[in-house]
Amino acid sequence: MLGQRIVHISEGRRAVDAGPWRERFSTLVDLSRDAFVEIDGRGIVTEWNRQAEILFGWWRDEVMGRPVGAFLVPERFVVALAGELGDALSTTGVERTAPRQLRLLHRDGHELRVASTAYRVGSGTDLRIGGFLQEMGEDDSAEEALAHAYLHDSLTGLPNRTLFTYRLSYALAARRAEPGSVAVLVLDLDRFKAVNDALGHEVGDELLVAVAGRLVAAGETGLDGCPPGVVARLGGDEFLVLFEGEDAEKQAMGFSERVAEALSSPTILAGSEIFVAASMGIASTASTAAGITEPTTLISNADAAMYQAKRRGGTQVEVFGEALRVHVLDRMHTEHALHRALDRGELVLAYQPVVSLADGTVASSEVLLRWDHPDQGVVGPDRFVSVAEESGLIIPIGSWVLDEACSQVRRWASQGWTGPGASVEVNLSARQIDHPEIVDMVERVLRRTAISPERLVLEITESALMDDARWALRVLRSLKDLGVTLAIDDFGTGYSSLGYLQRFPLDVLKIDKSFVSGLGTGPGGSEIVGAVVGLAHALGLEVVAEGVETEGQLAELHRLGCDFAQGYLFSRPVRADE
Repeated sequence: MLGQRIVHISEGRRAVDAGPWRERFSTLVDLSRDAFVEIDGRGIVTEWNRQAEILFGWWRDEVMGRPVGAFLVPERFVVALAGELGDALSTTGVERTAPRQLRLLHRDGHELRVASTAYRVGSGTDLRIGGFLQEMGEDDSAEEALAHAYLHDSLTGLPNRTLFTYRLSYALAARRAEPGSVAVLVLDLDRFKAVNDALGHEVGDELLVAVAGRLVAAGETGLDGCPPGVVARLGGDEFLVLFEGEDAEKQAMGFSERVAEALSSPTILAGSEIFVAASMGIASTASTAAGITEPTTLISNADAAMYQAKRRGGTQVEVFGEALRVHVLDRMHTEHALHRALDRGELVLAYQPVVSLADGTVASSEVLLRWDHPDQGVVGPDRFVSVAEESGLIIPIGSWVLDEACSQVRRWASQGWTGPGASVEVNLSARQIDHPEIVDMVERVLRRTAISPERLVLEITESALMDDARWALRVLRSLKDLGVTLAIDDFGTGYSSLGYLQRFPLDVLKIDKSFVSGLGTGPGGSEIVGAVVGLAHALGLEVVAEGVETEGQLAELHRLGCDFAQGYLFSRPVRADE
């Protein structure tokens, strides 16, 4: 009941730290048979009773005004305490916690196992956290091992996201009372999936352990003697690094340079030299106009900067600033609007005919997605497909596109159009290829719409095939078993590997419009397209030229033996009824 009484008194007078009321408060807690310790939001001791003196060996005058983490909390638990303080600072009102077990230090250095019932009053500068403590019995190593496993990554031994967030919470809270800034660096390895694909997941895990070691080593010689506070593994091939001090962003930039240099040396695994690079994003409390108090916000900003570095080709560092903040907000608004667009029927399909160069007839129609935005009018896919990819919305949107396109083939048949041209070509993104239910989804749509699989062409980009080649090969073989036609889209803009043209069960190769536009306009244009056409025919593939806009390009494609073409010369993308 004493603890409850103190909470009641403190609630009404928590802003008062001196005078007769505080003296009566100290007298009350001195009467307790339990040790009592109170700290503020910075971890500074504000109360220490006589039983605390007996239990821990420190006199009250020696500890008042000192950080509790400097003498009472074992070093390995300081981060967890910091996280709890950060959480407490953002919470208002009064809260009394359930009893819990703690490990604290006696003055002579040995650890004490204690049970604590604590209360929290106020928030911000008025925050007070008090605890009634009782010594417990023998040590429990299993409990300690469990706590360590909860806060650390099992593969690398680095702190995990939970522990990193605790430490970041404390760093942000400390900046409210002390000068300086906090920065977070997010690091993601470039093309790590290719290592797993080529050498297996065991080698991939060994590589992650090696990279973790290099990150820790890069932090041991921090800029101006200020190493990062925490190097953590977020999961997969993504790492987090925390910096705090006078110029945390400058520290993070210096660290990124050392990491780039460290990763430039190969790692020897499974008898192979493995070169890896990384995309990095940095966000700091000093890089945005509004103050950042939530750890999730700073991590999210750094993550957005890292993805911006990825979009710009990878192997570089991007710093989160005002321009990127606006960009992120715009993408967030687009994502929210896309959710509504799918439900409200704002997404529509356009069809661009693919023409046979042998007789000029329509062979099929490529399906192109459009957004009939209520405020912005018709919006092209370049404005929203990347957002759909990153958010995962491409899965339900892609499913709708396939279902609607196949349903249109069915409607054409009911209207009497059943010739070869009544076929559709639908793009599958890398995210869709990676989805475990992609084959089942295609099969369900074919069954529901009852169209012949020969009426459906699925287009896959080169990058979608190369992200995880072994998985892509299994998916394409399963799709091929359904009887659909498979095309490689935008050939020439990605890896252009002759090996996968032989390995994958492809039927059609589509030459990117950037090569078609060069026909007859400069040296080598026709030779490149001619070489691709010859290669495709040698492998038994039909060839479609994209982006044909002039009679001259069409004549050159005829001469080079191209099979099909599409572009504005024949028709712009139009609605189905056109």
